[in-house]
Amino acid sequence: MADSRFAAGEMVLLTSQKGKTWLVRAGEGSFSSHLGNVDLNDVVGREEGECLETTQGAKVFLFRPSLTDYIFKLKRKTQIIYPKDIGAFLVYGDIRPGDVVLESGIGSGALTLALLRAVGPEGKVVSVEKRPEFAQLARRHIERFFGGPPLNHELVVGDIESVPVRCTADRVVLDVPEPWHAVGPVSEHLRTGGLLLSWSPNVGQVQLVYKELKAHGYANVTTFELLKRNWKIDERRARPEDRMVAHTGFITVAKKIVRTSGEAPPTIRDPEAPVPK
Repeated sequence: MADSRFAAGEMVLLTSQKGKTWLVRAGEGSFSSHLGNVDLNDVVGREEGECLETTQGAKVFLFRPSLTDYIFKLKRKTQIIYPKDIGAFLVYGDIRPGDVVLESGIGSGALTLALLRAVGPEGKVVSVEKRPEFAQLARRHIERFFGGPPLNHELVVGDIESVPVRCTADRVVLDVPEPWHAVGPVSEHLRTGGLLLSWSPNVGQVQLVYKELKAHGYANVTTFELLKRNWKIDERRARPEDRMVAHTGFITVAKKIVRTSGEAPPTIRDPEAPVPK
């Protein structure tokens, strides 16, 4: 069994008894909150799940941050892709160890973190980001999470429509303001049979993406959104929370095929769609 004790410099999620969390590093001096102070040097050598007592007598528990914990702590200049949508990218995109993924639009790096873990050390993620300040911020987030620059990541600063990219991708992921303009350029790098996934907040964007996908030889084009509603559960009640993470964006998934000019692509039924009577 792996040693679950915290080492100096390791990220720690301090968690109050009411669920308030703070992301800190073990061994980096004193940390102050409304619950009092704790000495982060006391975290080193402790087991995950143990607790420390603050100077005001409150207890804070010690956990390693999950990917979801880390994503919601990211400093960001754009809206992050929520974990509910990230999970869909990984599953519906069938992203596996060893895959090469071409990503356009890195944002704060939330989706990139999940992609890097999914492809593993045998795979590779090539991220293309048009805005240097976004690329720099995402690079910091990624290196902080992995403890240094991951060897399976390449970050290119430039416009996906014109920047030279040297890779043949198994999957393409688009998170850009006008993804329909990117469909043609990225299709040159996507292998036949590979999947293209696009994220857009507005349905008008989805319609333009759909048109371009059909024009560039894609089949089985599917678009969906995911809504997440938490429930409040205790000894006396079980009811939905008053607030929920509803619409965040539309995810479009399409498969690249080989077809001759003028040939209509096949229609492939979505296995989760209702069966026609």
